[in-house]
Amino acid sequence: MAEENGKMPRRIKDYKIVEALGRGGMGEVFLATHRQLDRPVAIKRYAPAEGTKDDKKNQERFLREGRALAKLHHQGIVGIYDYFEHRGQLCMVLEYVEGFHVGELIDGRPLPVDVACIIGFKLADALEHAHFHRIIHRDIKTSNVMVSRDGQVKLMDFGIARGEVLERITQTGLLVGTPAYFPPEVIAGHPASELSDIYGMGAVLYHSLSGRKLFFNVDDKSLYKAILAGKFVRLQKAARGIPRGLRNIVHKCLARKPEERFQSAAELRKTLDLFMAGQPIWTNHAERLAGFMQAAEHLQKPPLTSVDISISDLLVRSGPIRRPRSGRGIWWIVVGLLALALGGLLWFAWEKGWIERLLFQSH
Repeated sequence: MAEENGKMPRRIKDYKIVEALGRGGMGEVFLATHRQLDRPVAIKRYAPAEGTKDDKKNQERFLREGRALAKLHHQGIVGIYDYFEHRGQLCMVLEYVEGFHVGELIDGRPLPVDVACIIGFKLADALEHAHFHRIIHRDIKTSNVMVSRDGQVKLMDFGIARGEVLERITQTGLLVGTPAYFPPEVIAGHPASELSDIYGMGAVLYHSLSGRKLFFNVDDKSLYKAILAGKFVRLQKAARGIPRGLRNIVHKCLARKPEERFQSAAELRKTLDLFMAGQPIWTNHAERLAGFMQAAEHLQKPPLTSVDISISDLLVRSGPIRRPRSGRGIWWIVVGLLALALGGLLWFAWEKGWIERLLFQSH
């Protein structure tokens, strides 16, 4: 639990602190409510942990996230309400999303194809908006994509985002992000681009559809080499029942050469939309996602915050997620009940002599 003089703060400016949600190497997050508006928010406060380097570069990175979010206004991107300094510490007030990140929803098992498609479609739409404003996320991964309890998909954590309108603070040659999601060109030393985010999209879809992370069969020592070579287990071998058209979409996102990927988030979104149009997918996407979460008993868990508070590392508290039982059992019960009812009806007809009369009359 975060502390201020040994205790969690009761208030930060006009916000009453409800509870501490988590802490990372560079910051901490609180659930709070505005005293007058009574609106729940997530307050992210820059507060390096003991032993963590506190320098201008990390402070700039914190500010950079706030500036990136301030330029984006999209239902699929976590919003920012305020940014200020409180008692010498930088704070940003963010939209609080009560829900679960995609990694939590996967929990080692594939998501239903329609659920994965809806999440991918919404994520591509959010990225299209960010790229239109010339902001590259650079850290697209399952833990940075939230699904709220009412079925909304939210992209979060723009802490390492880069754009033409933002000052570039990353040192030349320094890789920033999550190693398993690095696209080949970034490992090779080239700057990240919109097409790097497309690669991240492919990694999220791969994980969602297979239940396994990209390069799950590669150890840490060989990871960079495998990424550069584009050698990952193809979806048809990693999971069953994924339509070929969807596999082709994911593999195109993960192409080793950027020019072979979708050339924009808009192109990816439109391609996913066309694929989904030919599939039995609910037109009300939010209702489908909310129903999936409820059926899987995700709503029984304590909520997570929509804010990934770590600029470096953050372990989000979570419990096991139980999966819904297969619908096949229900169908067998229904068939059994119908068979029992039919048998009873035939016995009753025999006792009454109806069947004997029917046979006699037929002759």
